[in-house]
Amino acid sequence: MIGIGIIFHDQIFDRGRLTTSPTYDNLQRAVRGNDIESRFDPAATVSFSEEFEYIGGQKFILYGVADTEQYFFVEKTAGGKLKSVYWVQYEAYLEDNDYTYDYSGSPGRTRIGGFEFFVDQEFFVADPDAKRRKGTDGAMYRQFLTEKGFELPANAYYARLVHMTDDSNRKELMIIFIEQLPESGLNAADYLEGGSRIVEAEHVKQQFFDKVRRTISMRANLQNSGSGAKSTH
Repeated sequence: MIGIGIIFHDQIFDRGRLTTSPTYDNLQRAVRGNDIESRFDPAATVSFSEEFEYIGGQKFILYGVADTEQYFFVEKTAGGKLKSVYWVQYEAYLEDNDYTYDYSGSPGRTRIGGFEFFVDQEFFVADPDAKRRKGTDGAMYRQFLTEKGFELPANAYYARLVHMTDDSNRKELMIIFIEQLPESGLNAADYLEGGSRIVEAEHVKQQFFDKVRRTISMRANLQNSGSGAKSTH
């Protein structure tokens, strides 16, 4: 009976089971070269520097409650392995719910092209034996890149930037940057709590975030500015 109860509990509260299978056609944003052009939420173009290559996108309903599109740009090593990735996610709650996003706890803020973003940064060491939930947006990211033949960063730096597209707090643009740390050099565990280089962590994070600022730009699509974008240019 205990086992049955645990299974029932997981089925009821596992939101990932409500995520729809991804589709890859008829995405609502246009990608031209290294630009993602969006007509709404926000009406803006996000651009990445030339070392990044667009490898595709997908859309799905996340947890059964949010319309979600993901776009991926990768930077490869000289040997063709994945060095870093930009994971861009446009997400909006469906009209049949009243959920909102809240990033007030994010420690950082930055502006890109006049658009304000909440910022979180961290180092991580991925556990290959960890049981990962299916149907999360992270699971969808991992599935997409794996199917493209990439080995995911396991000893890495991570930055999440989130822009709320209007005052409803029901629509967001999320840009995640992940970079594999050099094999002969930095170790993510050293910069985590209890690590031997924890006092250097903020300085090293800033070095990686400087790369983010160098390799991404954003501009409002003024002809569509009535569709949800707010720019302070």
